[in-house]
Amino acid sequence: QNNITHSYLEQETTGINKSTQPDEQLTLNSEKSMHRKSPELVNEISYENTEWPGQRSRNFQIISSHPDNQSVYSTTENYNIMEHRHNDMHYECMTPCQVTSDSDKEKTIAFLLKELDLLRTSNKKLQQKLAEEDKEQRKLKFKLELQEKETEAKIAENTAALVEEVYFAQKERDKAVMSRLQLAIEERDEAIARAKHMEMSLNMLENINPEENDMTLQELLNRINNADTGIAIQKNGAIIVDRIYKTKECKMRITAEEMSALIEERDAALSKCKRLEQELHHLKEQNQTSANNMRHLTAENNQERALKAKLLSMQQARETAVQQYKKLEEEIQTLRVYYSCIFQGDSMFPLKQKDTEDFPALSNIELPYDLASPLLGIYSKELKVRTSSYCTPVFMKALFILTKR
Repeated sequence: QNNITHSYLEQETTGINKSTQPDEQLTLNSEKSMHRKSPELVNEISYENTEWPGQRSRNFQIISSHPDNQSVYSTTENYNIMEHRHNDMHYECMTPCQVTSDSDKEKTIAFLLKELDLLRTSNKKLQQKLAEEDKEQRKLKFKLELQEKETEAKIAENTAALVEEVYFAQKERDKAVMSRLQLAIEERDEAIARAKHMEMSLNMLENINPEENDMTLQELLNRINNADTGIAIQKNGAIIVDRIYKTKECKMRITAEEMSALIEERDAALSKCKRLEQELHHLKEQNQTSANNMRHLTAENNQERALKAKLLSMQQARETAVQQYKKLEEEIQTLRVYYSCIFQGDSMFPLKQKDTEDFPALSNIELPYDLASPLLGIYSKELKVRTSSYCTPVFMKALFILTKR
């Protein structure tokens, strides 16, 4: 049994070695470990099983999986586990140190089986990855084919559209060429008809004598009246018709020249009118701009006048305020002088001669009933004069009386 398991393990390892290249790269280390341990196991098993002469080698069939095919059977390989020596003396010469215990063999076999399971799982995973990669590669190929077909279809559509445009342009060009050719043919036919008509008229004029061109219409009529044959009448009639035709042409030429001159004069007059209209419009714009400027200037002048009037009024108000300020300063100065005179000396409220000189009219001023009213600036309605020349002395006298009390 140990020989069978060992041979099975060796066959598994050889089958894994024959698998795909990614499997060999991933499982290289594990195979090396197995190959290192397998000779020792073979030697141990060979020494143990030498007592069975003529033992047959076992054949195992290994199935290996390929990424493209699901299962491919590998060829059977026969492995001879050991060569039986039929010499019984060799068994007798064996030492007990060369035989390993069954427990060690079972451990090694279990370890190798675990490694085999790991290798199988890794091989399966790699096969799954390869299958997924193959699917993705097929999808990409299919997408690329679809894109190529779409591009080819677009190119075909673009080429068809270009061909249609070229065909339509060629048709239009052919139509234009044909119309031009038709016009050229018509013009050629008209020129030929005119040339024929001119030839006919020249042939008719060649038969007329040059002396007859100088004759008047009355003379030609007289010749027709005096003519005896039809040929003479026909010649004279042709001369008269030619004369009439020439006069008509001359009149038409003169009228055409006059009309062209009139048209030129009309065009010149129209251009002159347009120029005059433009000048008039320009002058109107200039007048409007000048009027706007004048309005703006008048508005500015009005603003300046208003500002000047306002400035004058403010100056007057300032002057009045300055005057009032000066008067108030004078009053304050007099009050300061008065208070300084009152609070000087030994007595509490002495009145000096300077005070009477500063205020000579204090004795003649009549105070109201309540002395607090002039001190507080309250006066009766009957008092018409409320100027500083009256209010200040009243205030001073009331204050003087209160200080005496």
